[in-house]
Amino acid sequence: MDKVVKKVLDKTDVDEKLGSAMDKIRQEVRKNIATAILAAFAFIIALVWKDVITDGVNALVAYMNMSGSGFMFTIISALITTVICVVGILYFSRWGEKK
Repeated sequence: MDKVVKKVLDKTDVDEKLGSAMDKIRQEVRKNIATAILAAFAFIIALVWKDVITDGVNALVAYMNMSGSGFMFTIISALITTVICVVGILYFSRWGEKK
């Protein structure tokens, strides 16, 4: 009889450990899915802002009388866009850290 009780108790312990492991897996899966969905929303926001930034840079380049369609024009636009985006990243990173 003692062996039967021990087997039942051992099986219950395994079930509890398995249940705990399954809960951890569920939490991790939910966390990863939430991260992926948030990244998708951020990507959509980036696509919308891409047009705004591109139009702004093109207007700035035209204002500076540096219009053209060659390779140098593309490089200048990319450099200006990079500087604007880096400044934006720094600003909003600090803004997000404020308490």
